[in-house]
Amino acid sequence: MASIMLDLETSFGDLRDSILVTDPNRVIVFANKAMENLLRLKRAELVGSKTRRFFAKQSQYDDIGKLYSKSSDQERHKACPIELVLGDGTIKSVEVVSAPLYDTSQVLTGFLFIARDLSDRIALENKLSDIALTLEDALDAVSDGFALYDKEDRLVICNDNYREIYAHSAPAIFPGNRFEDILRFGLNRQQYDTGELSEEEWLGQRLEWHRQADGSVIEQNLQDGRWLRITETRTGSGAIAGIRVDITELKNAQAQAETAYKNLFLMADSISACVTEVDLSGTCVYANKTACEWFRGTSEELIGTRLRERLPWKEREIIRTVFQEARSGRKAVLETCFHFPDGIARECRVDCNPRFNDRGEVDGFVVLGTDVTDRKKTERTLSELYAITSTRELGHEDKIREILRLGCEHFDLSFGIISHVFEDNYTITHAHSPNGELVPGTGFPLMDTYCALTLDADEPIATTDAANSNFAQHPCYEIFALESYIGAPLLVDGARHGTINFTDPNARKRDFTPADIQIVRQFADWVGHEIARQRDHQALMDAKINLEKVANIDDLTQVLNRRAFFEAASKEVQRFRRTKQPFTAVMMDLDKFKDINDMYGHAVGDEVLKLFASTVKNALRAVDVFGRIGGEEFCMILSDTSVDDAMIACERLRERVVRDCQVDVVERTITCSMGLATAGRDDIEFSGLMQKADAALYEAKASGRNKCVPYSEAPLEQAPAYGTEP
Repeated sequence: MASIMLDLETSFGDLRDSILVTDPNRVIVFANKAMENLLRLKRAELVGSKTRRFFAKQSQYDDIGKLYSKSSDQERHKACPIELVLGDGTIKSVEVVSAPLYDTSQVLTGFLFIARDLSDRIALENKLSDIALTLEDALDAVSDGFALYDKEDRLVICNDNYREIYAHSAPAIFPGNRFEDILRFGLNRQQYDTGELSEEEWLGQRLEWHRQADGSVIEQNLQDGRWLRITETRTGSGAIAGIRVDITELKNAQAQAETAYKNLFLMADSISACVTEVDLSGTCVYANKTACEWFRGTSEELIGTRLRERLPWKEREIIRTVFQEARSGRKAVLETCFHFPDGIARECRVDCNPRFNDRGEVDGFVVLGTDVTDRKKTERTLSELYAITSTRELGHEDKIREILRLGCEHFDLSFGIISHVFEDNYTITHAHSPNGELVPGTGFPLMDTYCALTLDADEPIATTDAANSNFAQHPCYEIFALESYIGAPLLVDGARHGTINFTDPNARKRDFTPADIQIVRQFADWVGHEIARQRDHQALMDAKINLEKVANIDDLTQVLNRRAFFEAASKEVQRFRRTKQPFTAVMMDLDKFKDINDMYGHAVGDEVLKLFASTVKNALRAVDVFGRIGGEEFCMILSDTSVDDAMIACERLRERVVRDCQVDVVERTITCSMGLATAGRDDIEFSGLMQKADAALYEAKASGRNKCVPYSEAPLEQAPAYGTEP
């Protein structure tokens, strides 16, 4: 036995594994030092005791014993987990491998037990289990989908979010299943949006991305409209770790942003203002549709160039100063005139807005150019229109001429016309033209003018390109070839009078604006009011003349009445004092007029008076004055006439009365007598001169009537007389 123990000690004493040898009844005959340490007992305490004492469970002791009743060596050599009761009473888990011992005669002599302490392994396994559970918890806590495929492309682990993302594929998502099989499972259930690719094409492309696993980002569209961002990376062991992020909201936001961006571009292109964006050097990075029109280039041609270099140098300097002001971070604004490459000069309001980067620094400018030409021109035109219409320095005709000139300047057209339309006839009443080509009084058939369209519309109409409008079908286009026209109906006291219009044979570069329509309407309104006012003024003047005529003219004879005659006579006296030019006063009386009234009645007498007054009035000069101062008494003043010349004139007049003033019902000859007195130095009042003429008339009556007698200081019987009593 000692020899056997010596051999066992030599064989197993220093092994690190715990060795125990028993006899066939499982009584311990040997334990090496490792076993002593494991069981926490000295060898002396171990040898001779049965192994049963160290089994915490009887069932495990029995299971070990049963191993050797089996004929299979594989079963006998199987490692069995056992819970041992150590010498200090504690329990330890070990793994035991046993083997029978035979002598040379194949007789069972005992058993060899090799025990390995499982504590560290169990602790490690528990730790790994805890780590795995922690990893699973951590993966499940991640909001994104995570999956790990081994180098054979079989699923190792994934979180619940991965299964939720691919809900249609969830039945196929289990450890060990191949990535391709999971994809096919999802394809069969229409989980993926393959776009224009067939399922096999899509699958091949997806597998290629998966196998590359280079960390690049791909986007995947699911059939339900969701979008995923996928990154897959190969690990050091050859496995593939992938993350799936749901970016549906991001994609929707991007789509909305793109739509908003497109709408922003659409809005920028739809406005009439020039919108450009430039960097600090002034190089264009964006130009809207209006900017392309003004700078006469496509967006591709303008971007990358300095737009201000397309302007005249003075205007480039203006823009440069605006940019300098905006560089400080403040918005810069100015209004000035620019001559753009499209050939149009525009008065513009320029808003230069600084553009800031993430650091708050100015890195460019957004420039808004608003065409204020029409507004500024309208303001100036309305101001000048007010000045023209309110001044007292201009008369009616001058104001109308100024309005036509103002209209031609405002509309940039050559011809301005005010017309009067009567029935189908069109007559120019006022005109403005470069070389006086249009002459007032010229007439045309109404249907040969664009104004026929204006009157039919009963409102202002306009065209800047007649050739490409319905104006081209009108006879006026063929006759006068007018390309530009703006006109409005002209009303006077609410009734159609004609039109006011402005025209040109050339197409206007700028379209007429609503403000232009209002301007021509205002022109028409004012001219209509001015014509009506002038008519009212003329009517008032005519009424005044009529009133004066009523006040100054004798109703029966239609010559000056007594009051008006004496006013005129007083002026003659004043003129005589000033110029010393002589004049002669003549008192006239119808002979025996009372007998005519008594014999034939007052109606005949009135007829005689009217015939007499008409005969005398028609025989006088325009400078002479003639009036009725009594029933049948008349007086006349022969201007710049001496007494001798006056006698000659009066004698001719007396003979004319005899010849022309006869009335059929009056049987006797109608005659008149005249007394003449020429103004002298002593005649300071007409009344004195009239008394002299009246004295001469008395002499003519007294000496036989039908005579012309001049006043004389000599006795009456010596005064010369002309004519005889019939």
